[in-house]
Parts: sequence; structure tokens; C-alpha cells
Amino acid sequence: MKRLFALMLAIVLVFALSACGSKHCKECDREVYKDGYCEYHYALNAAGDIVNDALGSLLG
Repeated sequence: MKRLFALMLAIVLVFALSACGSKHCKECDREVYKDGYCEYHYALNAAGDIVNDALGSLLG
């Protein structure tokens, strides 16, 4: 029973550390700025959203 508890504790600890330790952009290795992206990729995604919204309103 102690081994099972220790195994479960180790698994939870590994998941907790890997989830909280990510401070890199989703697209590259730079530091996170907003929403999981660095400044560059955040600006690219925001510009892409603006363009998609504009095209959607023109076509729709």
C-alpha cells in the first residue's frame, strides 16, 4: 500500500511540476508575454485575428 501511495504521489508531483514550469512561448523558446505567446507571436496572432474578422465581415 505504501508503494502505491508513493507511486501516485510521484506521478502527481511530476504532472504538477511540468504544468507550472512552462514559461516559454507556444511557438518558440522566448519568454511568455500574453496567452502563452512571446511578444512577437502574440502580435502575429492578434494581427491574424483582426484580418480574419475583417474578411469575415466583408464576405459575410
